[in-house]
Parts: sequence; C-alpha cells; structure tokens
Amino acid sequence: MILTNKFTWLLGLIILMTSCIDESPSDLELAMERDDLILEQYIASNNIVATKSQSGYYYSKTVEKPEGEQFVNADYIGVYYEIKSIDGQMIDSHMDETKEPKIFKYSQDGLWPIAITYASGLAKVGEELTVYTPSYLAFGNYGYEALILPSSNLVIKLKYAAKYTKEELIQREENMITDYIASEQLEGFTEVEDGVYVRTITVGDDTKTKSKLGSNVSVDFELFELGSDDPVYESYTGNQPISVTIGNSGLAFLNESLIDVLPDQKIEVLSTSFNAYDESIQIFPAAIREDLVSKGEQIDLIKPFTPIRFEAEVISVN
Repeated sequence: MILTNKFTWLLGLIILMTSCIDESPSDLELAMERDDLILEQYIASNNIVATKSQSGYYYSKTVEKPEGEQFVNADYIGVYYEIKSIDGQMIDSHMDETKEPKIFKYSQDGLWPIAITYASGLAKVGEELTVYTPSYLAFGNYGYEALILPSSNLVIKLKYAAKYTKEELIQREENMITDYIASEQLEGFTEVEDGVYVRTITVGDDTKTKSKLGSNVSVDFELFELGSDDPVYESYTGNQPISVTIGNSGLAFLNESLIDVLPDQKIEVLSTSFNAYDESIQIFPAAIREDLVSKGEQIDLIKPFTPIRFEAEVISVN
C-alpha cells in the first residue's frame, strides 16, 4: 500500500515507506535519516531560512496575513500550489489564479501528499508558504513514469486562497449541475432531493412492481464525472451489473434515484459529490490517481468536489 483512505500519521508514514519494497524497521529508520540529512543539506547549501517542524518538514511563510482566518480541522481549503523535487523537476502546478483554486478537506484523509495537510495547520487565509518536505511525508517510495521518482524530497509552494463552508461547496456544485443542464439543453430533469437530479430516458415495464424503500434493484450503469464522456466506472465491459438495496446503498444519489423505478427503465442522474463520493481524497497531481488505484490503493477514481453523471438501465426489482 502507498496510502490509505483513512490513516493516522504513523500508519501513513509506514505505508509510504514500505509500499514498493520489503523494509525492516531498521531500513525504514535509515531511509528517514537519509531523507532528513539530504533535506538539511539542501536547506543549508541554498541559504534558506526555514523552520523545522516536529514532523520533519521545513517551512517558511513568504506572505503573512496576521488578520487572516486560521484553518482548523475539517475546514475546506482552496489552494494554489506548485510541487517540485529539490533538484528542480516540476511534478505539478496549479498557480493560475484566473482559475478556481484546488479544494481539499483539512483532515488526515483529505489530501495526499500529507505534508501539505500538516503545513496547512500553520496557515491562514491569504498566506503563502514554501514547504520543504522529506519523501516520507510526500510520495515515499512511489514512482510514476518520469514525473515522480521514488524517495523524492520536495519543494512545495502554497497560496491559501480561500476557506469554504460545506454549504458553499454544495451550492457551487449545484450551480455546476444547473449550468450543465442549460448548456447541454437537457430537458426532463427533476430535483428529487437537494443536489440529486433525475430524468427518465426510457419508461419501464409498468406491468411490474416499482422499487420502494428496502427493494433490491439490479442495474447496468455508466458513471461519469460531470462534463466527461469517458466513464470512470461501468458494468457493461465485465457484464457485472450492480445490485442496490434502496435506503442502504451507502450512496445517497442511488437511494434517491433508484426508488420508484421499474424493470427496463433507463434513467440519467446528475448529483453533487456530497451525495456521492464525498469522502474521496484529493490527490496532487491528479494524473497519478488511476495509477494508484491500479496498484491496489483503496481510493475512489472519482475526484473530490466533482459532480457526477450516472446512466442506468434497471434489470430487475425485488
């Protein structure tokens, strides 16, 4: 494992360092000491003025906002960032402030690399930080093509642009959905629950019984990020329809959209992420998300704070 969806700092640290090779505890300690030494030498040789944290990363505040609002646990943070290795290799950048900042939840399972989460506890809205982090608080032994080399220590620039409430983010996604409906000139959608819009594409067999709370509904489906034509999940390739118990699916948009449906009915659903994959972890860079999943990580392919589109054909209702 390289990361987990729910982890403590210690567990995340061990996972990051032991993901790709078999290391004994002594090997792990040696690798951490190696990272710490390399980073210490980098800071000294470049005459960088930075404070070392107890966790092992260094930081400097390049812009301070004493009057800014402090981030606290479970806040939703909007950030611009740049991630490079200490030898200058660009890994990811989102610094264009004409675009929306990237959003993550300030929590142990809200963002990877975890060093950014730790550093965010020192920041306020409007402040800018540069973080120098050892690999064991970054990508660990994980490598991705030529973009990320294993055991890379990083320099991360952060601009803390915003702090959001959950209600603001829900409204943001509802606006994205209504804008999508308007731009695509779609008709027939009904908001069956806050943030869940449903329309029938093909009517079902009305000689049979509609689904209700507690029904087991089997569907073939495709699930997309809103605006994308490439499904993130689908059942057709493997001929593996899913079965959902209405009211107990664990996904609110399924509970709301698959009630009162008939066999052979085809529906289309647009939903906010808060009714779907609201626990999905943010990953910087997003390009590695699919690779992490392919390596067995228990994370969602769907990016967080992204509305979804769901097309389903009802096979049976029991």
